[in-house]
Amino acid sequence: MTAKRPHRWLQAGLNIAFIAALLTAISFLPPDTSLADRQKAGVLKVCVPASYPPLITGNPAEPGYDAELVAAIAGELGLRLTLNTLPAIGQDFNPRNWFLTRAQCDLVAGGVADTAQTRGFLQTIPTDAETGWVGISANGAMPASGSAVGVLPGTSGLDRLALSTWLRQQGLRAQLLRSPAQLQSSLESGAIDAAITERFVAGTIDLKENTFGLFWLPESIFPHYRMALGLWKGDQTLKRAVANALDNLAKTGALTALEERYGLGGTIASAAE
Repeated sequence: MTAKRPHRWLQAGLNIAFIAALLTAISFLPPDTSLADRQKAGVLKVCVPASYPPLITGNPAEPGYDAELVAAIAGELGLRLTLNTLPAIGQDFNPRNWFLTRAQCDLVAGGVADTAQTRGFLQTIPTDAETGWVGISANGAMPASGSAVGVLPGTSGLDRLALSTWLRQQGLRAQLLRSPAQLQSSLESGAIDAAITERFVAGTIDLKENTFGLFWLPESIFPHYRMALGLWKGDQTLKRAVANALDNLAKTGALTALEERYGLGGTIASAAE
């Protein structure tokens, strides 16, 4: 004995009723007032770390790529910019560990990596800044097995365990470095044959021109991460306004000028896989 099929018109009616109920439920959701609220207050609050060069420097004369970027965005939106400094930003790639609140921030900048982990917590607008592990050596390549390699982890939250495992597999002797100054002196004195650090940290080190080469570690093992501006989930009107402001800044050449000012342009060589 087979079950009797519902009449086709009954099935269609049920589908229409379900869609109507869904649309009715959606109509009771609170409206997205994220942009209107900012316009009413006249202020755009952006949370940044104390220092994360070259994105945030703490130097009023050259405050950093992200600092100038959000200032330009606020100008496009006709809002006054307020930077709230939160030291926890950038200390870990998981923004849940930064303890951010809506009362503090409309946007988050200066250390937001555009990763799946970040997008699980914030919605993101990627910028042109990119980071990851980079190597520095005299010939722009990793030295032979048995060589000494200095490692300056920095504070970005890149995967240190994967780096340690890879160095052991390559037969390289890792030496932990404490500061960019120690990295520089160790390389220039020949105490180490190469160094590894985070891309933005490498950009702050004043190595002798044309003496050392910078290169990405193998991307299949160490992925690069686009940096981003972070916004709260659900703030769609504010996100669209920020994205439009970025488009306008790109058309005027302002973004390219910022990249050149903070050394984010150009190409970094890739290490052999």
